[in-house]
Amino acid sequence: MVNESSFSEFYSHPGKPLEEHLINVAYLAEKNLKQCPSDIFKEIERDLLFKIVRISALCHDIGKATTYFQTYLFASEEKRAKLKAMKETNHGLLSAVAAFFVAKNELENRKDIKCGDYAAYLPFVAFLAVKKHHGDFEDVVDEATVEEKDIEVLLKQVDSIEERKLEILSARLEEAGLGQKITVDVLRGWVQSLPNELGVVRRKLRRLERQQSINPYLLTNFIFSLLIDADKGEVTTGRIIERTDGKFDYYLVDRYKSAMNAEDTYLNRLREKAYQEVIEKDLNLSSRLISINLPTGLGKTLTSLAFALKLRKEILSEKGYIPRIIYCLPFLSIIEQNAEQIEKVLRANGFEVDTSLLLKHHHLSEVYYKKEETEFEPDHAKILIEGWNSEIIVTTFVQLFYALLSNKNKDLRKFHRLAGSIIILDEVQSIPSNYWLLVREILKELTEQLNCYVVFVTATEPLIFSRSEMIPLVDRNFYFEKMERVIVKPRLEKDMTLEEFAESLDIEDGKSYLFILNTINSAKNFYNLLKERIGNEEMIYLSAHVVPYERLCRIKKMKERNVKFAVTTQVVEAGVDIDFDVVYRDLAPLDSINQAAGRCNRNWSGKGEVIVVSLKDERRLYSSYIYDSVLLDITRSILERYRVIEEKEFLKIIEDYYREVQERKSSDKSRELLEAVYKMKYDSTDETAGIADFKLIEEDYPRLDVFIELNEEAKEIWKNYLRVKEIKNLLERRREFDKIKADFYKYIVSIPLKTDNLPPEVAGFRYVGNNVLREYYDENTGFICKGVVALW
Repeated sequence: MVNESSFSEFYSHPGKPLEEHLINVAYLAEKNLKQCPSDIFKEIERDLLFKIVRISALCHDIGKATTYFQTYLFASEEKRAKLKAMKETNHGLLSAVAAFFVAKNELENRKDIKCGDYAAYLPFVAFLAVKKHHGDFEDVVDEATVEEKDIEVLLKQVDSIEERKLEILSARLEEAGLGQKITVDVLRGWVQSLPNELGVVRRKLRRLERQQSINPYLLTNFIFSLLIDADKGEVTTGRIIERTDGKFDYYLVDRYKSAMNAEDTYLNRLREKAYQEVIEKDLNLSSRLISINLPTGLGKTLTSLAFALKLRKEILSEKGYIPRIIYCLPFLSIIEQNAEQIEKVLRANGFEVDTSLLLKHHHLSEVYYKKEETEFEPDHAKILIEGWNSEIIVTTFVQLFYALLSNKNKDLRKFHRLAGSIIILDEVQSIPSNYWLLVREILKELTEQLNCYVVFVTATEPLIFSRSEMIPLVDRNFYFEKMERVIVKPRLEKDMTLEEFAESLDIEDGKSYLFILNTINSAKNFYNLLKERIGNEEMIYLSAHVVPYERLCRIKKMKERNVKFAVTTQVVEAGVDIDFDVVYRDLAPLDSINQAAGRCNRNWSGKGEVIVVSLKDERRLYSSYIYDSVLLDITRSILERYRVIEEKEFLKIIEDYYREVQERKSSDKSRELLEAVYKMKYDSTDETAGIADFKLIEEDYPRLDVFIELNEEAKEIWKNYLRVKEIKNLLERRREFDKIKADFYKYIVSIPLKTDNLPPEVAGFRYVGNNVLREYYDENTGFICKGVVALW
């Protein structure tokens, strides 16, 4: 707490002295920086990096010292809205002015300090981080522009500050390491100099694109991330979650595997051989791009976890810092599955698994955070979860890549957690090929500037990096050559309607069948055709139009091998551990077909069959609604060369496919976004791309969320939702919704916006009540879309 005798009487928040907030934010930001490797951003001396972070933190709310802001802070509720709308109340720009000039003076006073090409740029990084600490980034050239009316407002703000109080605040900040006395006259001089100084900055910023360097972008995001994470953390928890001592190793996985008593089969022996090969591989800590490329079903989750734990221990021993393990997956459907397996490993070794040890993070995550015996309030829990305060984070590609490529405050807040981390990209083939070049360049710089380790885990490794750039942990040729579980039969001589396909099927007694179709419409229609054909046999249907609660129940049933027939869309392809004797797959890119093959005879009993067909409606192929025409053309031309493909041939064929993809697919989108990164054009107001235009999942198919009151639990959740909507205070309403969010979204489906039978809107959400359930929702195939083709 602040010494009352030296208190400025400025406040940052009700009841919180301004100097206390600024000094605490600086402490938290620096403590987070200390957890990072000591040699990140090698062109900048570590001492200078700390100094810029400290200056940014100590200055970030100085603009709250104005009489305008102090009046707003303690005004009555009815007056606050009007005061908040006044430009004079805004504290960001004045705080940024202070950060810019303090940083500039620091550099000018220390000519000997090493900062590479960043000398003229670092003060602007501090300016930008502070200016936007409550907002999203735009084009940096625009961010470095002030108009005459901005200067007028700034001068009015400066003139409103009480000199005596500012003198006390400045003395406290100097004691905390600011290195600059700030008075009203000093602030006024800085404001008057600002247009000329920013003019110099703008000229330098316009030259950024010619440098073709990602480093300024990474540095900006890093400092911004440290500031905003510390700021939000200080206001909520007020502290850093202490790290564990890091005494993990791969033996945790060894013990878990031993306790499993796996049956002695040929497949399990291959799994164990692959595991031992990875674990026994000598570690070279200078090699940061790593590959585990194994056939499906060979235990990649446990193997990659064991490797990451081994690498973590080695880094701690050799480099003295504890890297976080960030385990990334493309789909929500497999996050729960993988997180559950990691939790089992930890529990089997006697760990009490709380959120500080293992964290699941995606947009539907439960807002719950626990460290030992302390369970945090939802507000605090949300900040800790979104800031990746954990040793092992299991998350989505979307969360990772938007932490890397975004203009959004909420996305960039966790960026600093990437420093020194071990990033596992499981099912890495899911990254669209038009982003390969972009992803390559970003990941490469991440390993060099932030000392990250990147591990690709897949059965179908794309050519994001050349094979010579990646360090393989296994002899992938050996394992693919041993595989004889499955044969693939391309049947592409004729494009078939769903009716023709259903009639052509030869169903054998005693075998299980999985049908993977490309669109929701085709899957629903085929499900009904197959039901006519097989009569009372039990059959499961899966698509995104079935509520997640029911999808998980059905996947669990499929895992238990209690299902003879299943009709699904692609929701089962990557990583879902299900096993069928025969898989039919509508034509798709070759890596998707290979993933489908991973759901066939996974545990090697006899010989499975994967049959690839080409299905059409009255207008076109179903595949053409979903997939890129070039990828489909490459796939078709490769598959048509074969009558039967043995599993041992999969590796060669997928390599041929990726080489052709690399040759034929355009990298224009990657190049446009890289140009935006080089010149830090976070958002664009013209025809050129901005970083905000990066979309890992293209949403050119407008959809709408609908709540389905499927059962008694859903009824109770909807009642709670209505109760939350009655809360007048916005922040309290958000807090209460966060408590039910994870359960609420178990009963949500996304439907086409143009469907004829849109359910009514109730309390701001489309809602299908239990009393009208049959009008909108089929118990087998999910939401009943009318008047529109449902794609996915």
